[in-house]
Amino acid sequence: MRREQKQMHFPFASVGMMALVLGFLTLSIQAEEKNATPDKIAEPPKVAVKSQPDFYPALTKREELIDSMLKRDTDANFPKVPLYETIVYFSELHTIPILLQDKYLEEVGVTREEMIDVNFKDQSLQNVLDYILEPLDLTYVVDKEMVLVTTKERAARMFKTRVYPVGDLCRSSPDGYSALEMVIRNARIGEWKPQTINQLPPGYGTTGKDPWVDTFQSKGGTISVHEPSKSLVISQTYHAHEAILKLLQDLRLAQAAQKNSADRSADRSF
Repeated sequence: MRREQKQMHFPFASVGMMALVLGFLTLSIQAEEKNATPDKIAEPPKVAVKSQPDFYPALTKREELIDSMLKRDTDANFPKVPLYETIVYFSELHTIPILLQDKYLEEVGVTREEMIDVNFKDQSLQNVLDYILEPLDLTYVVDKEMVLVTTKERAARMFKTRVYPVGDLCRSSPDGYSALEMVIRNARIGEWKPQTINQLPPGYGTTGKDPWVDTFQSKGGTISVHEPSKSLVISQTYHAHEAILKLLQDLRLAQAAQKNSADRSADRSF
């Protein structure tokens, strides 16, 4: 009887061993499937969308730094300090190159030893420079990645050409571009050549033995419409370009405000 009882336990032991083996295999397969399945689907890399520049050619990184520093607040306490020392002080304080054009300063009777007596606090650097230079008939311009202190006459002859995308302000209409051109001209921003002066035929004459050609080119900047790129091509001085940029930004703000007001009115009508 004991031998028969011992033989009766063998089938149950075999069944238990098979259950353990099957369980181990199942766990192994599940673990392999889990490892093969990614926990999270990889997302495509996000691409940063750059905003369109206000004009072309866009500012270089160094020009952007100069522009930001000119708009940054500064302090100035100069009790009768030579002009060149004030310029060196601002150049070192704001870490941007500011240079005196001595040759042109001498033309208006100003030297780098001119005494400056001012006291400012929490004013933008560009405003402080304007206040210091205005009584001396001087100004500053940004050119070749530097701030140049020069005469107003010299600055008025330094022209740059910029391309301003303005399709959003003109509704892609030829009349819209002409209207915007008149807005800029009538805003008293810089000097402008008459619109029709370049269409006049040149005049010829002689002075003694030397011939001359008068092409009726008067002083001032120019504006041209380029419809394919929905742009205005403007040749003007540094300060005129700064004023044009501010005007276009203000027009865009006004246009956005009108659109928001119209949207609110439409919502209230429902």
